[in-house]
Amino acid sequence: MVAAVGAGGKTTTLGRLAAEARARSWSVILTTTTHMGPRAGVGPVLIEASGPDDHRLREALAEAGAATLFGRRIREDKLQGVSSERVAALSGMADLVLVEADGARGRSLKLPGNHEPVLPPNADRVVVLVGLDAVGAALDERLVHRVELVRGALPGVERLGARDVAAVLSSPAGYLSRAGPSRLALFLNKAETPERWRDAEEIAEILAPAYGRIVAGSARSGAVRVLK
Repeated sequence: MVAAVGAGGKTTTLGRLAAEARARSWSVILTTTTHMGPRAGVGPVLIEASGPDDHRLREALAEAGAATLFGRRIREDKLQGVSSERVAALSGMADLVLVEADGARGRSLKLPGNHEPVLPPNADRVVVLVGLDAVGAALDERLVHRVELVRGALPGVERLGARDVAAVLSSPAGYLSRAGPSRLALFLNKAETPERWRDAEEIAEILAPAYGRIVAGSARSGAVRVLK
């Protein structure tokens, strides 16, 4: 069970992981404890508005090898996830359970609020994401979610450098306090130019002691490299 948190490409990354798992003939469940758009799904999309339905889920996995699970439809373009307890019960029903466990409204960097992320207790790996397009950007709402929390962690900063992004990712108020280092991995997404790769390497050098694994690359293209 892999839970994705943070900002900067969680849905794309989970979709890429699902596709690569299916290419290896693994069965996959994709779900969320927050919200997700219906186009993000893999296999049949199941909506459990009336409660858990393991029979229907097992049927979908047997027929298609993959399924996407939601709680209920909020509007045409947004579906609500399921509880962390429901996600925990999915363990063992598929070779890989992928969980979007955080929201960022399409931004590239965030610090979590007190109620975030909504992690299933038995997640084997928690992957923290950041979009490297935040490096060099102004510290404002355009690319930063919960900007007031990030400004609190970076007093006086108006434009984000690589070291500022690393400071957010190592903040005591951040994801390091939500899961132990042995479960935490960091994905530095949107490394699609030589400059972004240099930013990724600088951030990885700073954060190496804090995260169990650090990977950089592009969820969109599938090109990745383990840095630490």
